[in-house]
Amino acid sequence: MVEAGPLIRAEALEVGYGGVAILPPLSVDVGRGELWAVLGPNGAGKSTVVRTLLGLERPIAGGVTLAPALRLAYVPQQGALDAIFPVAVRDFVLMGRQGPGGVLGRASTADRAVAAAALEEAGVGALARRQLRDLSGGQRQRVLMARALARDADVVVLDEPTNALDLPSERDVMALIETLRSRGRGAAVVMVTHLVEDALERADHALLLDRDHGTALAARASAMRDAPAFQHIYGRFVARDVVDAAPRGAP
Repeated sequence: MVEAGPLIRAEALEVGYGGVAILPPLSVDVGRGELWAVLGPNGAGKSTVVRTLLGLERPIAGGVTLAPALRLAYVPQQGALDAIFPVAVRDFVLMGRQGPGGVLGRASTADRAVAAAALEEAGVGALARRQLRDLSGGQRQRVLMARALARDADVVVLDEPTNALDLPSERDVMALIETLRSRGRGAAVVMVTHLVEDALERADHALLLDRDHGTALAARASAMRDAPAFQHIYGRFVARDVVDAAPRGAP
């Protein structure tokens, strides 16, 4: 069981490629039950930061400390699953019980019960026998969320969970994020998103990244709008349907 304290701690963390940092150093503590919104223009370095926090990329400098026995779940964009091998929805969710990269083996009765309950909780229990590749985008995203629920993770990382979804599906996904945060001991959620205004209304903390302007700013979500770096990228007011951000005055 993970003890009290930060679940993920990044200290003077520098991320990049080939030994070259693409952002200034950043330090964050991700606590249990917190929602972190990761914001920034396309190409800002968001995915690189997230992959480094997950241990999938090596830091250029600084470090990341994970709480002992930490259970992680990563929810990619549903579009990334288009070419996945044929797999039934219930088996895909069941593999989440074995962690990232898990391969379905002889699952226990308890694991099967947990996976079935997660599918029902995500509103896709009726799709259990369907092939994942045959689902709509909204259905696939709810299945991804069911897999995260079944994982019972301490930290769930979401990459654009509402991308290309209609408004009802978007609301369903956001409701499931709140479920992740409230069930059990409460998972921390780190969410990469372009829905800037919505994210700032819901999140506890925000991480603003922009490699072109040397920005790596962590702040409480309620204070982020007033940060000069935020205003430079997004303007003082942000419409809820922001999809892509460019520096003000850019063509």
